[in-house]
Amino acid sequence: MRLPRFHLFADCLLLGVLLLLCSLPVLTAFPAFAAGCAVLREQARGGPGVTPATLLAALRTVLRPGPAVLLAPTAVLVLLWLDATALEAHGGPGLPLAVAGTVVTAFLLRCAAGWREGTTWSATAAAAFRSVPEHPLALLLLAGAGGASAVLLAMMPALAVVALGPLALAAAAVDAWRPLALAPKAADRAATAFVSSDRRPIDRI
Repeated sequence: MRLPRFHLFADCLLLGVLLLLCSLPVLTAFPAFAAGCAVLREQARGGPGVTPATLLAALRTVLRPGPAVLLAPTAVLVLLWLDATALEAHGGPGLPLAVAGTVVTAFLLRCAAGWREGTTWSATAAAAFRSVPEHPLALLLLAGAGGASAVLLAMMPALAVVALGPLALAAAAVDAWRPLALAPKAADRAATAFVSSDRRPIDRI
């Protein structure tokens, strides 16, 4: 059964609020966004939809592979922010850095939406990098979505309360259109993890 369009829109707004709350510690911003994409992907397949419980469950799954998902994206964004601050202080040109920031943001969105349970983040990043020459329009669409969100937030900062929800929907939609081609070993690990999680203990006779 298809959800009404307004129902999906309302779920996006609710997801935006939940993602903002989960992102307050800063380090959890990227894994929370990846969890939001996973929740929307499951909802499209008939899942339970956007609730605090489903998002927290997805967030625990995203954090399971290790601390890299917490540290690496945050470190990259902090580095870009420091570069922007330095350029602004010295009156340097901001256009190259803005372009670089947009590309990096689009790449992170691609990784967040393309990750699957059972795969490592390094394998996901490698697949996202390989997809750039194969599907450049996917990265361009995500760059446009990220840029549009930044412009809207600059014009109306109050939209920060819900902005992450529609952005997660855009990332999940692009991933559904052009999914990442994970390496065979990563795909095998994902399949093994799924089978292992589905096993039940056999009662002893």
